[in-house]
Amino acid sequence: MNKISVKLILSFIAFLAVNFWLIFKGVTKGSAVFFMSPTVEETILFILLQLLVMVVYFIRPLTVKKSRIIYWCVSEALVLFTVFFWGIIIVGPIWFK
Repeated sequence: MNKISVKLILSFIAFLAVNFWLIFKGVTKGSAVFFMSPTVEETILFILLQLLVMVVYFIRPLTVKKSRIIYWCVSEALVLFTVFFWGIIIVGPIWFK
């Protein structure tokens, strides 16, 4: 397989994992498992998603400039979608409560 497709698949899997976790938490209507507020838990998940995107990139980085641009644009779009959807649209601005 092409290196960029593997990296995009891994980035998408991280995106799905974070979103499924947040969906699970929303369906169960439970608070955080580790006795922290939902704001802290969501913030930690957003940071972990961004870190996973960075780790996936820096393990055998892409050499072609076009591939790098495609990877960063797609991956950051997934991260921004998650942050805006869960952090702003669904629960309101979670950091200002």
